[in-house]
Amino acid sequence: MGYRRYRRKRSTAGEMLADTSYVANRLSWKGAAILGTVLFVVFYWLVPAWINHQLDSLQSNLFRPLIEGVFARRVHWVQWLGVALGLICGFYAIRNYFVSQRLGRYGERNVSFFSRLFARWLE
Repeated sequence: MGYRRYRRKRSTAGEMLADTSYVANRLSWKGAAILGTVLFVVFYWLVPAWINHQLDSLQSNLFRPLIEGVFARRVHWVQWLGVALGLICGFYAIRNYFVSQRLGRYGERNVSFFSRLFARWLE
């Protein structure tokens, strides 16, 4: 009887970083730069602006302070995610400009890890 292998579940942010690293590794340097710019703009400016707009529409709601406290943490998390995604794509844009060989799975994982560290340091 074989043993089951259990895979540890990653967070949504971890999955997004791993998927972005996978995609950006396979794009040209221009594609990685465009992808990084689009992801940074969406997650650093557009999603927080949409969340703040939703909070402004709750002016007369009794639970507004509670909801505002929960969403304030989400805005910070989304902005951190935008920085990390931008760093991943920026790395691959620079790397793919100079090197034509793609990184392996472990290299992609290391890029995701270091982008998380740098994003925490920058925030």
